[in-house]
Amino acid sequence: MPKSLIKLAQEGTDEARRRLFAQVSELVIANLDERTDRELAIFSEVIIKLYSVGSPRDRARLAHKLASQVNTPPELARKIAEDDVNVAMPLLAQSPALTQEDLIDFVERLSNSHLQVIARRTDLSPEVSDAIAEKGDRPVHRILAGNREIKLSRETMLSFVKYATEDVVLREDLCLRSDLSPAVCRALLPLVDDETKKRLRSIIEGSLSRDQLDQIARLKVLRREFGDALNNPDMTLLWREAERAEITVNELMILLLQDGRFNHAIELLSARGRTAQTALKDAVFNGKKDLVLRTAEKAGLDTPTFALFAKVRCDHLKIPATQGSEWTATYKKFLDSTAQTKQSRCGDFQANRREKKPRPTGDRPGRVAAM
Repeated sequence: MPKSLIKLAQEGTDEARRRLFAQVSELVIANLDERTDRELAIFSEVIIKLYSVGSPRDRARLAHKLASQVNTPPELARKIAEDDVNVAMPLLAQSPALTQEDLIDFVERLSNSHLQVIARRTDLSPEVSDAIAEKGDRPVHRILAGNREIKLSRETMLSFVKYATEDVVLREDLCLRSDLSPAVCRALLPLVDDETKKRLRSIIEGSLSRDQLDQIARLKVLRREFGDALNNPDMTLLWREAERAEITVNELMILLLQDGRFNHAIELLSARGRTAQTALKDAVFNGKKDLVLRTAEKAGLDTPTFALFAKVRCDHLKIPATQGSEWTATYKKFLDSTAQTKQSRCGDFQANRREKKPRPTGDRPGRVAAM
């Protein structure tokens, strides 16, 4: 141990102990990955003994640095997790050093502010989430219901349904989960609007996949977070904002189509598919399918998004919905054919590279040989 630390330890004053805590913490943080388990255990013991005199700033810095470290000594991780929530938050939210048993213990003993942080963890077991649901208050329930990275037990789901009768936010978060059981869906039906009822009935009937449910939840979050920016009538500016928000072209197309902005969807498609807007509009409105398919493929539309576009087109033009289904089936075949063609070209290119023989030394061009 450096002499400066030994000197501080020998002083024995509160100020010296505070400085000792800060310097030992900094020493650990600076070379954390290089420390042996034995060294970490010794430093951990010193830090725990000095913890009560450490300043909030130094404790928070230590918590932040140790938050994602796998080799954080468990005793130190637990000590920090029990600190004021403003200090403990980063470590409590993600530390792999905390076990599920640790988390259950914290749920039983710590404040609802701590529980709000724990409820956001992506590694919660059903046992931990059950404990959080039982102990937590309304904000904790909302966070837990909105955590779609974990699986909630049937009992917790049904208890949330009861709370959801008087809590609209909880109800919305609960309805967007992809692990809803048919029993939970049936319990929610009397509480929700017609659109949500339709979705819940689809889950009951097994017609919505997890990916579809996740997309519904994602679009709802995007609509809430993107807010008024979505109303921009300039598709160039809107796409620029969407890219900054990490919204894909498929997601933005769906949002526009859901809002009935069919002409704006065509504008976006023409820009992303590098097709003249007038030509694409003519193709869409006059049934020139080939140009629409090529543009959609260039824009990167997946089949479900194109299917929605084709359906909205039928509604907009007041033509039979069967034409939308035909366009979608043709588009799927077009994508498959395009993918096969690209793969074949790639294979031919690789084959040509392998077959190409090196030129003999004596066959150099005359100009070079003459030099």
